[in-house]
Amino acid sequence: MKNAVLTIVVSLVAIVTFAQTKEAPQRMKYVTTGPDGSVAMTIIDDTREDLMKLESANAFYKYQILDPRTAEPVFASDNQGKTCEIDKTKLAAGTYNLKLYTSNFVITSKITVSASRKLRNAIREDAVAVNNYED
Repeated sequence: MKNAVLTIVVSLVAIVTFAQTKEAPQRMKYVTTGPDGSVAMTIIDDTREDLMKLESANAFYKYQILDPRTAEPVFASDNQGKTCEIDKTKLAAGTYNLKLYTSNFVITSKITVSASRKLRNAIREDAVAVNNYED
């Protein structure tokens, strides 16, 4: 029974490892425009990274990530300047509303956090545990 379970785990780890080498990184770009058509905010999200890059045409002093069902902040941070990075590990997989606050206005955009990155990390941790168990 142990051999069967171990064989299945090793096979899954091998499949996931092989699939990752063939998988191209998925890079998503969210662009929010102002009423005049100019770009107000750009969010660049590489699914293989834990950080999402946020850039604004204007300096902003804070941003909030809101649950779309309750409009309650899930994550918020102060900022200085036109750029920042958002740590996606602090968010559960799903769709959120992002509010960016400048001195003159508030910019709102929808963002999606993927679960695939967290799933890959969990599988890697299981593989390490199996290798440590074999040693």
